[in-house]
Amino acid sequence: MRVSIVGAGRTGRTLGRLLAAAGFSIGAVTCRTLDRGREAVRFIGEGVPGVGAAGVGPGDDVLLICVPDGAIRGVADALPAWPGLVVAHTAGALGVEVLEGAASKGADVGTLHPLRSFADPARAAASFSGTACAVEGGARAVEVLTAIARRIGGRPLRIGAGGKAPYHAGAVFASNYVVAVFEAARRLFEEAGVAPGEGAEALAELMEGTLANLRASGPRGAMTGPIERGDVDTVIRHLRAMRRVAPELLVAYAALGRIAADVARAKGSLDEPAVERVLEALGAVLPPEPASRQETDSG
Repeated sequence: MRVSIVGAGRTGRTLGRLLAAAGFSIGAVTCRTLDRGREAVRFIGEGVPGVGAAGVGPGDDVLLICVPDGAIRGVADALPAWPGLVVAHTAGALGVEVLEGAASKGADVGTLHPLRSFADPARAAASFSGTACAVEGGARAVEVLTAIARRIGGRPLRIGAGGKAPYHAGAVFASNYVVAVFEAARRLFEEAGVAPGEGAEALAELMEGTLANLRASGPRGAMTGPIERGDVDTVIRHLRAMRRVAPELLVAYAALGRIAADVARAKGSLDEPAVERVLEALGAVLPPEPASRQETDSG
């Protein structure tokens, strides 16, 4: 099976190296400039460097579009496509709707999104085994992309029609916002007078331990802390301290606190009066919930 890659940046290079190592034939490897295409081919280990659609042709079985989200539709409209070709993009938040141009030419369209950061392509490729790969699209495209995900060491994750946006928002919470939460915690440690290096190390260890607990016991088993205990006095103390030293973190703390209260309620560690006391404290810094949500909760 021959795969061509359009847009050999970090994601395209990583997938290209994995595909080549798994025994796939690499066709065109295109970038905005020929020099970048040559660099990508050297990293992947094979392929024909090009610009735009150069080299994409009837010998291809699969065409992976790895360009930025805003460029995918235009690329899919401009590239050659034909019946029997599988065209897929690797964007997390977009579905097959942006591949209409390729579908109109007879191609089977789908999406393949590895649930992993590609900040360092070499490191990402070396540690890729077991990575969840979200797959969506038509029946044949899903069949082909699922097989590709497995052969490169991934774990296929089937996404329902129209589900890419909430799926990707969830991924942002689990990845990008973990970094943001770490930064929030680091700022508060700094305000507490903890030396920066020591604070970062201590927080990283805490987060690693929490992740291990999540893997072992799920959210309910891993949830601890003042909200899980119904310790409203401590929650209020936190809010007062943040209002003084880091007011920009108040809303984030309270919004995540509501979710923590939901988990504690499901766990059974909080009775309803305790939940209400926690939510009342957190609500002092949050806007009221929309009426439709309140009606749903009460109904």
